[in-house]
Amino acid sequence: MKDTIIKRLNNIPLKQKILAIVLIGVSVVAAASFTAVHILSGSYNKLLYQTLSESMEYSSGEIVEYMQKMENLTTMFLAEEKVQANLTAIKESSRDSSISMSSVQNMRSYIGEYYQSFSDGILKYISLYMNPSTVYTNIIAADKTPKEIQQEIIRQADIKDGAPCWVTGYMDEYGLFLARKIRQIETLRLDNLGTILLNIDMDALVSYSTKLEDQYGESGYVILDGEKILYHTDNLLQDPSEQIHLNKISKYGVLQLDGSNYFAVHGSIKEYGWDYYCLISYDGISSQLAGIKWICLLIIILDFLAVIFLSVRLVGRLMVHVSRLTHKMQLFAKDNTRVPEVGYDYSQRGDELGTLNRQFDEMSETIIRLIQENYINEILKKEAQLKALENQINPHFLYNTLDSIKWRARAAGERDISDMVEALATLLRTSLNNKDQDDFTVGKEMEIIHSYITIQKFRYEDRLDFENRICQAYYPVSIPKLVIQPLVENSIYYGLESNVEECYIILEVKEQDNILHFYVKNTGSEMEEDLLVRLKSHDITPHGHGIGLINIDKRVKMQYGDEYGLRLYNEEDYAVAELIIPKLQGDQGC
Repeated sequence: MKDTIIKRLNNIPLKQKILAIVLIGVSVVAAASFTAVHILSGSYNKLLYQTLSESMEYSSGEIVEYMQKMENLTTMFLAEEKVQANLTAIKESSRDSSISMSSVQNMRSYIGEYYQSFSDGILKYISLYMNPSTVYTNIIAADKTPKEIQQEIIRQADIKDGAPCWVTGYMDEYGLFLARKIRQIETLRLDNLGTILLNIDMDALVSYSTKLEDQYGESGYVILDGEKILYHTDNLLQDPSEQIHLNKISKYGVLQLDGSNYFAVHGSIKEYGWDYYCLISYDGISSQLAGIKWICLLIIILDFLAVIFLSVRLVGRLMVHVSRLTHKMQLFAKDNTRVPEVGYDYSQRGDELGTLNRQFDEMSETIIRLIQENYINEILKKEAQLKALENQINPHFLYNTLDSIKWRARAAGERDISDMVEALATLLRTSLNNKDQDDFTVGKEMEIIHSYITIQKFRYEDRLDFENRICQAYYPVSIPKLVIQPLVENSIYYGLESNVEECYIILEVKEQDNILHFYVKNTGSEMEEDLLVRLKSHDITPHGHGIGLINIDKRVKMQYGDEYGLRLYNEEDYAVAELIIPKLQGDQGC
């Protein structure tokens, strides 16, 4: 049954399959859109939150900026020379009342000037408390603050000892207070000269910083210090128990206060450790959302009908070109000696249909060309085979020639020449043989090294002293080909080429935790610090031997991993090249 259904589906024309896929896709999109309509309010709330959060970040910044502005006011005031002079005169003229009254009048004038400079409808009044006198910029506004509250604020400022003291305990009823003790700066005596107190209208500050009512209608603002409400606008939290609703808002949400719905955004004023909540009326927004849902539903239905109509038209036009391509394939299957023509030029068409037709034409031409060139390829193949055979013969010719030289030298009594030629032939035969790449061993490497040392002995005679301390039990151990011999060659080059003294070379191996450490040590030279790193980073221009060291390190790392490779350093009187490779499973050792 299943196979029958699949067979019928496979036999449906491509045009109907595409239309079915389009209809299924449109249906899925429509269903998703219907679902999206139901969660539209949540998306709108998130967008509203993002908009309000930016506005609230700005408003909190405005509040912080204004509070810092007030701190700057007090800093400028207490540091002004004439303020210091008059306050000092008041403090020191307890016996001369005329001087004291004059200084008090001056201070009343000074704070009036400051008040006028910073007056913006937010700063209610400035008070200056000087023992025993007090001056105000607005005595009517100052009298609204009870004397005991003023005394408590002054006491808290005394504790701060000259630092700005923000008092928030009376913010909701009397506003925000900033008090600061004035210390005598002259001669750094730091005597107490009085206390300056600023009273800030929170309603005016919040209104200035938020400016939300014009945009969103009725809005509200709440400031908390932990669980304590510092301030709220008059239209919110008439019942303190409603604070529990605010605690449920982590970032944003809709809540009900006093029978009205509000959208609330939660943020923080980190500079002072306060949390704030901005609330705007949500009743109007909810009615707008309901209207938007119906509009979206209507748009989805119209889009569904439009997509179906356009799909039928467009798929029909596309299938014409697919049919042409199918016809070309059928023609080429009957006659593969020429490219079929269908009466339409696809050379200038840039879509996938044009590409498919052009690629089919190119493929047809390639097939025709390959058929015609088949015999030529067969001839080239035979020539390549003959060339490979020729390359295999050449090394044998070289070995045979060296062998002939060896026996001629030995017949002539030139034993040294015979031994050198024999060593060279062995060295070349082992080095050039590619058949043992995968099963190369320490023993084969030592055979190459022995032949190489034999040749170098004839050259340097007694100046070269070589000692092999590698236990023969390690000879069957597998290693990459030609990774130790270049190190020996490097030792001879730097130990003898630029040195007239004797060079002593030691070759040894140590095993630790199934890791082999091969050491090539030589006297007569010294490794530069971080030589390998500097060669790789091109701080030193590598010559022939430098390139060989880099290649050995790269080969080992590529085969076994980055924890293995080559190390170059000095140890006592020796220059040391240490090669680190793992001992493979099954290899033996001493």
